[in-house]
Amino acid sequence: MSYFKTSEVAGPLGVDIWQMAFLMEQRYGADAMLESVALAEHLLEDGDCQGAAMWHRIRDAIEWLQAKAPAKGEAVH
Repeated sequence: MSYFKTSEVAGPLGVDIWQMAFLMEQRYGADAMLESVALAEHLLEDGDCQGAAMWHRIRDAIEWLQAKAPAKGEAVH
């Protein structure tokens, strides 16, 4: 997998965050959150704070997708 700085490639926004989270979960399964954190750390080391923030948003979406039950206080439809 190649790593792109945010300034080199437009990062995913909105729906794309969820699409990336879904793809990460399909590819890495239970390790998807760990992989997204590793990517964020790599980008931080390279000085790409925006790219790292994007991967933290993807990590949050993965966490939500992998949740077994609604979070405390979260509305259930």
